[in-house]
Amino acid sequence: MSGEAPRRSARNAGKPAPSAPAPAPAAAKRKSAGAPSGAAAEKKAKPAASKPAAVGQLKVGDALPSFKLKLQDGKEIDTATLKNAVLFSYPRANTSGCTTQAKLYRDNHASFTSSSYTVYGLSNDSPTSLSSWKDKQKFPYDLISDPQRKLIKALTGSDDKTRRSHFVVDKQGKLAFVELSVKPVESWESALEFVQKK
Repeated sequence: MSGEAPRRSARNAGKPAPSAPAPAPAAAKRKSAGAPSGAAAEKKAKPAASKPAAVGQLKVGDALPSFKLKLQDGKEIDTATLKNAVLFSYPRANTSGCTTQAKLYRDNHASFTSSSYTVYGLSNDSPTSLSSWKDKQKFPYDLISDPQRKLIKALTGSDDKTRRSHFVVDKQGKLAFVELSVKPVESWESALEFVQKK
């Protein structure tokens, strides 16, 4: 009799076991519930890139306007003559993030020229400032000085600051590609990827 009691308790002890995995589905539910939130976050991020263009801001397909601007050596350039060109804009010459961005265009310059595109840096810095920066970093491309942000405003929609961005102008002199507010290390690669597809 005393030997049977433990058997009954052993059977009874085994009964709750099937209910033990019950919390597992709840955990699975939590995981599956987390997945949509990531997807939702991606959806929320997309509209930020498609803000309506500012008044006077160029759209893809528009021809570049004619502005007489100076290069780092003082030579004048008419922006309406730019064709098969990649322009990258940056807030200020000789600063950390801008130098990183510009050096990556320097280090990958041959990839742009082999695709028949000319690279230009664009900022509101003075030609003198741009000249010393170009010499210091040995940039193989020209830097455009836009002190009044005429071209910068046409491209980015803002004339009170220079947004780090890049643009591709096609062989007809029309804007073919625009990316605004980019990271210094990503600018060159995105622009190159576009021109190599053309």
